[in-house]
Amino acid sequence: MKQITQDRFYRDPTPESRGNCQQAATASILGLELEEVPNFIEAPEGFWKSFDRFVEARGLYAWLMEPQYAPDGLYLAYGPSPRGVSHACVYRDGHLEWDPHPSRDGLLKVTSIHVLVPTDPSEFVRREGCV
Repeated sequence: MKQITQDRFYRDPTPESRGNCQQAATASILGLELEEVPNFIEAPEGFWKSFDRFVEARGLYAWLMEPQYAPDGLYLAYGPSPRGVSHACVYRDGHLEWDPHPSRDGLLKVTSIHVLVPTDPSEFVRREGCV
C-alpha cells in the first residue's frame, strides 16, 4: 500500500470544491499515484459509476459491505470525519491504516466499507505471479 494524500478539500456543497479523499484512498489501496486514479467526483457519469468502472477495468469488484463484516486485510472505509463531512479512508482488519487527509484524524465512525475483490480469482493469481 502507498500512502497517498488528497490534494483537494471540501469547502461547500459545489462540485468544484469537493475533496478527493476517495481518489487518494483508492490510489493508496491499489499502490498507485494520485494521477493514475480519476477524481471520481468530477466524472460526467457520476461518482459511483466512475469508481465502479475504474476498479472493474483492473479486474476488481467493489463489494459494498456493512462495517460489522469488516474482513482481514485492506479495504476502503467511509463515514463522517471530525471536520463534519463524509470521508474515505483505508482500513486494515477493523482499524485505521491510512487517512488521506493531512490531519490523519480518521473517521468518527465507519458507516460502510468497500472491499476490492478480484472478479476472477484465477486471473488475479496468474497476473500477480502467485502460481
